[in-house]
Amino acid sequence: MNRFLQIFFVALLASIIVASAVLVFPAYHKNRNLVHQKIETKQKLIDKQLEYIKLRQTLSNITSKTEEVERIAREKFNLCKEQETVYKFIPNTDSGKQ
Repeated sequence: MNRFLQIFFVALLASIIVASAVLVFPAYHKNRNLVHQKIETKQKLIDKQLEYIKLRQTLSNITSKTEEVERIAREKFNLCKEQETVYKFIPNTDSGKQ
Protein backbone atom coordinates (compact mmCIF):
# COMPACT_ATOMS: atom_id res chain seq x y z
CA MET A 1 0.00 0.00 0.00
CA ASN A 2 2.87 2.35 0.81
CA ARG A 3 4.36 1.83 -2.67
CA PHE A 4 0.98 2.55 -4.24
CA LEU A 5 0.76 5.91 -2.40
CA GLN A 6 4.23 6.87 -3.61
CA ILE A 7 3.32 6.12 -7.22
CA PHE A 8 0.01 7.95 -6.79
CA PHE A 9 1.70 11.10 -5.41
CA VAL A 10 4.38 11.05 -8.12
CA ALA A 11 1.67 10.70 -10.79
CA LEU A 12 -0.35 13.46 -9.12
CA LEU A 13 2.68 15.74 -8.99
CA ALA A 14 3.51 15.02 -12.63
CA SER A 15 -0.06 15.76 -13.71
CA ILE A 16 -0.05 19.02 -11.71
CA ILE A 17 3.21 20.06 -13.41
CA VAL A 18 1.82 19.21 -16.86
CA ALA A 19 -1.46 21.00 -16.16
CA SER A 20 0.43 24.06 -14.90
CA ALA A 21 2.58 24.11 -18.02
CA VAL A 22 -0.49 23.79 -20.24
CA LEU A 23 -2.20 26.68 -18.45
CA VAL A 24 0.86 28.95 -18.13
CA PHE A 25 2.36 28.58 -21.62
CA PRO A 26 -0.45 30.39 -23.53
CA ALA A 27 -0.38 33.27 -21.05
CA TYR A 28 3.42 33.48 -21.35
CA HIS A 29 3.21 33.43 -25.14
CA LYS A 30 0.50 36.12 -25.16
CA ASN A 31 2.54 38.28 -22.77
CA ARG A 32 5.61 37.96 -24.99
CA ASN A 33 3.58 39.04 -28.03
CA LEU A 34 2.19 42.02 -26.11
CA VAL A 35 5.70 43.08 -25.10
CA HIS A 36 6.78 42.98 -28.76
CA GLN A 37 3.69 44.97 -29.76
CA LYS A 38 4.46 47.54 -27.09
CA ILE A 39 8.02 47.96 -28.39
CA GLU A 40 6.79 48.33 -31.98
CA THR A 41 4.13 50.84 -30.91
CA LYS A 42 6.68 52.90 -28.98
CA GLN A 43 8.94 52.97 -32.05
CA LYS A 44 6.02 54.10 -34.24
CA LEU A 45 5.23 56.80 -31.70
CA ILE A 46 8.83 58.04 -31.76
CA ASP A 47 8.78 58.07 -35.59
CA LYS A 48 5.54 60.05 -35.62
CA GLN A 49 6.88 62.49 -33.05
CA LEU A 50 9.96 63.09 -35.21
CA GLU A 51 7.76 63.58 -38.26
CA TYR A 52 5.61 66.02 -36.26
CA ILE A 53 8.69 68.01 -35.23
CA LYS A 54 9.87 68.23 -38.84
CA LEU A 55 6.44 69.35 -40.02
CA ARG A 56 6.24 71.98 -37.27
CA GLN A 57 9.67 73.25 -38.29
CA THR A 58 8.60 73.42 -41.94
CA LEU A 59 5.45 75.29 -40.94
CA SER A 60 7.49 77.69 -38.85
CA ASN A 61 9.87 78.28 -41.77
CA ILE A 62 6.99 78.89 -44.16
CA THR A 63 5.36 81.44 -41.91
CA SER A 64 8.57 83.29 -41.06
CA LYS A 65 10.85 83.02 -44.11
CA THR A 66 9.90 84.19 -47.58
CA GLU A 67 12.79 82.17 -49.06
CA GLU A 68 11.14 78.98 -47.87
CA VAL A 69 7.84 79.97 -49.48
CA GLU A 70 9.67 80.71 -52.74
CA ARG A 71 11.49 77.37 -52.61
CA ILE A 72 8.26 75.46 -52.13
CA ALA A 73 6.53 77.45 -54.89
CA ARG A 74 9.37 76.66 -57.27
CA GLU A 75 9.69 72.97 -56.40
CA LYS A 76 6.08 71.93 -56.02
CA PHE A 77 4.20 74.31 -58.30
CA ASN A 78 6.87 75.17 -60.92
CA LEU A 79 6.41 78.90 -60.33
CA CYS A 80 8.97 81.59 -61.05
CA LYS A 81 9.48 85.33 -60.57
CA GLU A 82 8.66 87.89 -63.24
CA GLN A 83 11.37 88.32 -65.89
CA GLU A 84 12.86 84.98 -64.86
CA THR A 85 13.53 82.20 -67.37
CA VAL A 86 13.04 78.61 -66.30
CA TYR A 87 14.78 75.76 -68.09
CA LYS A 88 13.49 72.22 -67.77
CA PHE A 89 15.79 69.36 -68.57
CA ILE A 90 14.05 66.24 -69.79
CA PRO A 91 16.15 63.08 -69.53
CA ASN A 92 16.82 61.30 -72.78
CA THR A 93 15.02 57.98 -72.60
CA ASP A 94 16.58 56.69 -75.83
CA SER A 95 20.17 56.75 -74.56
CA GLY A 96 21.90 53.48 -75.20
CA LYS A 97 19.42 52.37 -77.90
CA GLN A 98 20.56 52.35 -81.53
